[in-house]
Amino acid sequence: MGTEQLVTDRLILRKLTVDDSRQMFNNWASDPAATKYLPWKPYQKLEDVSAYLKTIEHEYQTHDTFCWGIELKESRQLIGSISVVDDYKEIQTMAIGYVIGQNWWHQGYTSEALSAIIDFLFETTSVNRLEAFHDAENKNSGSVLTKCGFVFEGVLRQRGKNNRGVVDQCIYSLLRQ
Repeated sequence: MGTEQLVTDRLILRKLTVDDSRQMFNNWASDPAATKYLPWKPYQKLEDVSAYLKTIEHEYQTHDTFCWGIELKESRQLIGSISVVDDYKEIQTMAIGYVIGQNWWHQGYTSEALSAIIDFLFETTSVNRLEAFHDAENKNSGSVLTKCGFVFEGVLRQRGKNNRGVVDQCIYSLLRQ
C-alpha cells in the first residue's frame, strides 16, 4: 500500500520526486523559520535536497512508506510535506510529522492535509493510534492537532531535540474509535 495520491478541496497530497527538489528547497527546506522546530537543519544546498528525495523515491518501493508532498491544487505549487515519521506496528501506532513553508502558514492547509491523512490511515491500515509531538513553544502545531481531533496528553520535559536545542515536547493522540 504505502503513499497514495489524495485530493482535498484545495490540495493534492502526492508522492515526492526528485523533480520537486527546487520547490522543496525554496519553499521550506532551506528556511530557518519553517525548520525551527524540526529535528533536521535547514538545507544549504539544492543537491542535498535532491539526494534526500532520491532516498524517499527508493523507500516508496517498499510500499510501507507514508510520505506526501502537499501541493496546492490550483497552482500546482508544492508547499510542504506530511508523513508517518515512526510506525510502531507491534502496538498499532503511527507518529505523524509535517512541515509547511511560512508563506502558507495560518491558511488551514496543514489541517486540511492532516485530516486527509488521518482518514486514509484509519481506512487503509490497521493502525489504532495516531500520535504527534511538537515543541512546547510551537503553539500553532498544537492548534492544528486539536482542530483535527487529536487529544492533548501532556508535556514531556526535555524529551526532544530540534534546531532550538533540547526542548519540552507536547504529545497528542487520536484513536481509531
